[in-house]
Amino acid sequence: AETAERGGTIVIPSFAVGRTQELIYELNDLYENGGEFSEALKSICVYVDSPMATIATEVFHKNARVFDEEYKQKVLAGDDPLDFPNLKFTKTTEESMALNTMKEPKIIISASGMCEAGRIRHHLKHHLWEPNSSVVFVGYQAEGTLGRRLIEGVKTVKLFGDEIYVNAHIYSLEGYSGHADRNGLIAWAAGLRKPPAHLFLVHGELEAKQALARGIADAAGMHPTVVTEIAEFDLGN
Repeated sequence: AETAERGGTIVIPSFAVGRTQELIYELNDLYENGGEFSEALKSICVYVDSPMATIATEVFHKNARVFDEEYKQKVLAGDDPLDFPNLKFTKTTEESMALNTMKEPKIIISASGMCEAGRIRHHLKHHLWEPNSSVVFVGYQAEGTLGRRLIEGVKTVKLFGDEIYVNAHIYSLEGYSGHADRNGLIAWAAGLRKPPAHLFLVHGELEAKQALARGIADAAGMHPTVVTEIAEFDLGN
């Protein structure tokens, strides 16, 4: 609502499968039951600009029977949780490009989630320099990615050969990860009927991997190898 009042655009880098549909679900509720924000939201369209996200959303639509009771109850009540009047999906490259020439406030959800590739980089090039606009991160940003640098407060970035000043408001919403947390991973390891000969921790930051390794050792008796760089291991026979 604040960004719209400034006349800016909200850019949301999002993973195409799962995360985008979760956002649509949340936005559907917000647009229908936004309370104090309802009036402001009426004039703001949400554009999903990702061919993969569009296809994935269609798959979600076709498989509503496998979702939880809350989702099913919404469908039975006549409310499609993955659709609302202000939601639009771009279908062509021309439609994607046109989003960056539109002056009215809007929300653009586009991939990739860490801003390393895809259409999101075009939207960032057009909106990062705008002090009226906002970039909202809804997922983990790995070290070394453009998304991580933006969250950490970098002042300029290079996109498509141009140096872009970061004047937009940067936000990070925690809690949208679809992965198991530390306790879930430790429970998984402890529940293995036949422990593996080798267990490698390869994904995540060093301190978190080391803590996870200690947790698995305490709970499951295994001693995982924490992989820190590109490495080779001889697994023997």
